[in-house]
Amino acid sequence: MNSIGILYTLRNSSEPSKINVSAELHVNYWKVPVRNGAYKRFLDFGIFINDVAREVSSVSFYFPFKVAAQSLKDLGESLSKSELLCTLFNNDYVVRNINGSPSYFCISPSSNSEKAHPFWLYVLGENNFKVSDIKPNGSIVNVQILSTPKKNGGIQPASNEKKPKRNLYFRFRVEDIPENSIFYEENISNDFLQSAFSKTEMIDFRINEVREMNPKAYEEITKDKTFLPFSKIHFFFVGSSEDEQIAGNTDYKDCRLLNYDRWQAYIGDNYDSTRKLIAYHWCWKGDTNAQTRDRYSIFIKTVYKSIKWKTILKYCSVVFGLSLVSAIVWDAIKAFPCFINWIVELCK
Repeated sequence: MNSIGILYTLRNSSEPSKINVSAELHVNYWKVPVRNGAYKRFLDFGIFINDVAREVSSVSFYFPFKVAAQSLKDLGESLSKSELLCTLFNNDYVVRNINGSPSYFCISPSSNSEKAHPFWLYVLGENNFKVSDIKPNGSIVNVQILSTPKKNGGIQPASNEKKPKRNLYFRFRVEDIPENSIFYEENISNDFLQSAFSKTEMIDFRINEVREMNPKAYEEITKDKTFLPFSKIHFFFVGSSEDEQIAGNTDYKDCRLLNYDRWQAYIGDNYDSTRKLIAYHWCWKGDTNAQTRDRYSIFIKTVYKSIKWKTILKYCSVVFGLSLVSAIVWDAIKAFPCFINWIVELCK
């Protein structure tokens, strides 16, 4: 039972069906190599709240594993740097401060792109996060939207719109993901040599899959919250170039090599820069059926470099032992004629 749940609450209405709430979800699963030969894994969540940002009071993330408050990190401040923001969204934007709303930035496309719309970038702080344990072994992270910019917040409506869309975007990171929560590692058992140098990792990532949630946890998280429906979901698996095989239940849409200098401030300094990072991208568009557009799942299997010195020493010991036995047998074979002659002479 390992599905993540993403839910929301409204400010002034107890009937979410009366307000057309939808969102766009961006998820990055990072597996970055560190200098000691190991890997560090973390999850980034980015949420666009479409049109009705002022009506939403909080977005809650249920995790089927324990999450500590110190494992949460805001990424909005990093994205307020225009170069990184343009890289992340693959478009040209201008970043401006909003008078009277220091926690917000106004993000506007620098060109008249039909695909790009202005939005508010919300920078989160410790007071935005509220972490609670959910029995038997989960946690819920409430991201509270404590304010929204006054009036239009610097966003002007397009020429064919009466009102601005007022999309709100925030992004944060979850670190210290425990093994066997959403990722699983196994040794390669059917290849004698490869198992000493490679390992298999499986990622089972699910959003709002009710059947994959603990029934009591589901009962608690839905008593005052509603599952957030998504118009689109982008999922990125970012791994080392040493990930030799990438396969999933659906093919990835595209992939690209990340520029370390551009992403260093975002991913941190512990990353081993001698190894390249490759981002694999999956994209899913929500169904028009409201019963299915809030669920999503993806399964990925990768084989990656992982040197196990104990296994290598074991293999070396076996090879040395076989060589020693072979030498003894060979010496015995060579000495066998002399032994026969000695027996013959002894019997005369």
